[in-house]
Amino acid sequence: MQTLSLKFSVASRALFIALSLSAVCAGSLAQTKPPGAFATVNGVAVPQSLIDTNVKVNIAQGQRDSPELRQVIQDELINREILAQESARLGLDKTNEAQAQWAQVRQTFLVELLLNDYMARNPIPEATLKTEYERQMALMKDQQQYRLSLIVTSTEEQAKAVLARLRKGEAFAKLATETSLDPSKKDGGNVGWVVPAQILPAISNVMVNLAKGALAAAPIQTPAGWNILKLEETRPFKAPTFDEAKNDIRQMLVQKQRFDYVKKLRENAKVVQ
Repeated sequence: MQTLSLKFSVASRALFIALSLSAVCAGSLAQTKPPGAFATVNGVAVPQSLIDTNVKVNIAQGQRDSPELRQVIQDELINREILAQESARLGLDKTNEAQAQWAQVRQTFLVELLLNDYMARNPIPEATLKTEYERQMALMKDQQQYRLSLIVTSTEEQAKAVLARLRKGEAFAKLATETSLDPSKKDGGNVGWVVPAQILPAISNVMVNLAKGALAAAPIQTPAGWNILKLEETRPFKAPTFDEAKNDIRQMLVQKQRFDYVKKLRENAKVVQ
């Protein structure tokens, strides 16, 4: 087959180049994205900051930052913008139910913004953490520690059925993994070492009277559900180091600080019920 070759005169070549450059420039202008956006969808800019935020969330959950991860996130964000636009086009956001849900989402977002801002402006000093650590250690130094295993079910009937299977010899760890609602199920129901003051009285009052290796005689009801309790072993209280306890203490103090802040704001608010 003969190859087709194109031959231009100087004038026609200049005109061709000019037209080509015009086409490229026009295409570039049509595809220009606003500053700070990684894409536009039907003319709506999708901010680069959304990618950065989602990458950070994925890294915090154990993912590795990579071009592949960013591409998946980018595609998902574009899809979500397309879906959001279609939802708005259909007027789905105008219903009373949608408006009520949106108001709740907005309120939750504002609450988290406020509390995070408050905590950033009022960080808990290291000295406060150490003082609280010393106070807790002084309270616990003469206490006994108990290593527990736990299975939590949503109903008493389910708990009784699991308890019956345990009494027939089925392994506690196996049943905890299969049936428990508690996060400890991933460890076969193992809760670890606790002192009575750390847990609900409904459980601690039973725990302190169990023999090593024994099951509680009946399921125990708490707000989390119906609890099947097994005492694995006991020991005199073994104090964690400050570094080991610091994060738990900080979390406890943060919760108290947030509670006190909300209480103060409520006392100064005009509430009519």
